[in-house]
Amino acid sequence: MPQSSAYEPAYLGRRLAAMLYDGLLLLAMWIVTCLIWFPLYGAAVSGPLLTGVLTAETLAFYAYCWRRTGETLGMRAWRLRVVSTEGISPSWQQIALRLLTAFASFGCFGAGYLWLYIGKTRQTWHDLASNTYVVHIPR
Repeated sequence: MPQSSAYEPAYLGRRLAAMLYDGLLLLAMWIVTCLIWFPLYGAAVSGPLLTGVLTAETLAFYAYCWRRTGETLGMRAWRLRVVSTEGISPSWQQIALRLLTAFASFGCFGAGYLWLYIGKTRQTWHDLASNTYVVHIPR
């Protein structure tokens, strides 16, 4: 648990709600990207290049938000923040590791996310791998 913070690790419900909010924001960003993509590349608004661009856009969104303030817009709405084990904003290395391992957490039928109910520290697999916590900030 973060040493310099009195905040409690967040449960899965709040995390999923924040992910839903962020998903709507990302959907809007993807629509704008596709609207720009269409005139440039014609009717082929699909394929591995576009998928790569949308994936990079998503990763950049999370990385920028987590490094800048420790929270995305959805996390802010649900009063959540990503912090390092020292209670400060995560480093770029922690963010990169967190993003990479989040795919594994979700890809194993969500087992990495459900781990927060099994583990003693209420961390997901990507929290553990990156030495971070997602904490709930009370009002």
